Amino acid sequence: MDFTRKKVTTIVDELTTFFFSVGSDDMVVKIKKKPEGFHIFFASNFDTRLQKAVEHLEENLTKGRAPEIEESYWRLTGTSDFRDENELILVGAMIDSAEVQICEGYATLNLFRAF
Repeated sequence: MDFTRKKVTTIVDELTTFFFSVGSDDMVVKIKKKPEGFHIFFASNFDTRLQKAVEHLEENLTKGRAPEIEESYWRLTGTSDFRDENELILVGAMIDSAEVQICEGYATLNLFRAF
């Protein structure tokens, strides 16, 4: 598997781990490869008592891509609990854009990673 696809699977893995950690029991993932890059749709429910953690996820995802961080550290994801927010910061550094909607107990993420 090439590094681009591996990075997309790493993004999805980190999001899945995060949402399991905030009480999810219902997730939807859709990945679509387009000529300009990958579109990732992710939707999940979560425990409303942990809404602040989900809102913090939004902050991390919308900071924008940082190739200098991504190239050095992307392999480090998946090694610790989601409360170590380095993984979530790294996911944000690996995507070019993010649209996040959070309603009470449910979140939808539309992410894009360019080639």
